[in-house]
Amino acid sequence: MKLYLRLLGASIRSRMQYKFDFLLTTIMYAMITALDFLTVAAILYRYQSVAGWSIYQVALLSGLASASNGLFRVFGSELYDFERYMINGEYDNLLIRPWPPLLSLLSRNFDIGRVGGAIQGYLVLGIGLTGVMAEGAPRWLIPYALLAPLAGGVIVGAIAMAVAGAGFYLTRINDLQTFAINAPLTAANYPAEIFPRWLQGVLTALLPMAAIGYIPVRFALGKGGSVLSLGAPVFAAVAALLVALRIYQWGERHYQSTGS
Repeated sequence: MKLYLRLLGASIRSRMQYKFDFLLTTIMYAMITALDFLTVAAILYRYQSVAGWSIYQVALLSGLASASNGLFRVFGSELYDFERYMINGEYDNLLIRPWPPLLSLLSRNFDIGRVGGAIQGYLVLGIGLTGVMAEGAPRWLIPYALLAPLAGGVIVGAIAMAVAGAGFYLTRINDLQTFAINAPLTAANYPAEIFPRWLQGVLTALLPMAAIGYIPVRFALGKGGSVLSLGAPVFAAVAALLVALRIYQWGERHYQSTGS
């Protein structure tokens, strides 16, 4: 961890050499991710509720999903851009270094500009919390919701790591990322009741994006579940990370570099 933090510091210093670029990138990512919630808000403005969830309740789901993804992209942007390591053979450079390749990969680019996405997520989360508090939600939901994206970021990162592990065999994984990361994150903006049961199962067990917001928020708002639902983000984060590490390590052992 000491080595990781030193490499992280070097990455941050290199990015901050261009302060205007950092500021512009942060604002840009915040605006881009805001469009996701604006789409949800436009639907709710027309229909007032979705499956019995008000606009403020859905804002909780959207804010948790956006903040989780924003935090992941700050720390794990290289996992999301993993395809180029396979196509260009850049992963070879990591294998000859005297520390774990995955550690080296994660420390190469601390994408501090992506903090704009996390900030936008927390702003939407604040709007949602303000609304549900007025509707009578329990006060403990405030600190819980503010901390939940930490586990949510691990869940998104674990899925990205598993996809990267598959990349050792598939090489091109952009389409797989769309299926396994982007689409489930979009679905996490909405209550799971609007989806068919098979898709609810995918979002709960296989790609556990529902654990980021829907499962605990449903219980907090008195819409179902049990007190164990509050531990869903942590349980899912630990389980997903352990499985993802195994997939990644398995793929790395069979890595044959680029070319034919």
